[in-house]
Amino acid sequence: MNIKDSLPNNRNSKYQVFFLSFIVLIIIAFTQNAIAKAPKEPIYIDLSKTLAFIMGQRFSLNRIKAEYPALLLQTKMAELEFNSTFGASEKNIEKELKDLFKDKYPEYIATMRKQFDTTLKSQQITQDIAVQFLEEVKLRAVGEIPSPIIETLLIYQFKERPATEFSLGFKKIYRTKGHSKSKGLDLQIEYPRSWSKREGKRPNVIQFFSSNNGRGPAGALIMTRDLVKEAQGELTRQEINSLQTLEGSKELSLEVFSESSLIEMANGMGMSNVRSVNTKRIIIDRWPGAVLDFIGDAQRLDLNITMYSRVYIAMYKNYMIFLSCQVMKLPNETREESEIKISKFDPLFRLMANSLIIQSQY
Repeated sequence: MNIKDSLPNNRNSKYQVFFLSFIVLIIIAFTQNAIAKAPKEPIYIDLSKTLAFIMGQRFSLNRIKAEYPALLLQTKMAELEFNSTFGASEKNIEKELKDLFKDKYPEYIATMRKQFDTTLKSQQITQDIAVQFLEEVKLRAVGEIPSPIIETLLIYQFKERPATEFSLGFKKIYRTKGHSKSKGLDLQIEYPRSWSKREGKRPNVIQFFSSNNGRGPAGALIMTRDLVKEAQGELTRQEINSLQTLEGSKELSLEVFSESSLIEMANGMGMSNVRSVNTKRIIIDRWPGAVLDFIGDAQRLDLNITMYSRVYIAMYKNYMIFLSCQVMKLPNETREESEIKISKFDPLFRLMANSLIIQSQY
């Protein structure tokens, strides 16, 4: 007897009950994350540091051009390499600071320039120092820049195209190997370098990832569950043995990842006004999986939160692996603005899901 034959015909099978409880925990975890504290530093601090970094670099490059004409070509090349990577950042950062400081921005920028004149003009630049600095600028062009400046540059360089940051190689790798919540699984995923990560607070949530260096509005989490452990003795030895095979996982996925089951799960996640539900069966690193898209409203304390969710699920042996991606709608956003934001992050979510590797199988 195989697993599929042992499943009840109705959609309220024991597997689906377990699965639904997993998804509900994802929503709870994300609503908690939505109201979690932002990074300790206010945004204008990171913006100011980054703008000062850009202005200071330009000031030094201009000095090298003026004082060492023999290095003019090298200086222009280093400048070009940096600008080709981060050229849009400065304009976007300046716009953000103008919005924050409003009528005080001219005074703010004048003070910053005065500090450069006082500090940098007095520093001696020998030709050897100039050559070393040009090499440093080239390294900066490929991302060798300290935090939080590199994250801020990336955020504002790829503000309208978050997926491009990832596809150009500005990304980090996270592995669950040895993590106490991974159920012994070794999973690997890549995420944008401008995103932050932190431990999940709930028992099965391994890691949270948050865009804009932890300030949102997009995020993702990795979560695992053990079907055998959750079943608490309800599965037979034959069912457990079958789950350990790729064929057994495929058979079970026919029931659990059916369109009707996934739609039912979306509507049973504890969110109100669930809408725009889409489902699709996929393959994740050789193993059967599914993707579930929907929009819903949730409440946490006195906050009403609208979320777009894309949940990638893989069935690996007796484990369920979740990569859940969310975009939060801000209170002052129109529906059209929210839809544009979702369309910006969708390609990135696909790239992140495609990077998911179940290392345990190799």
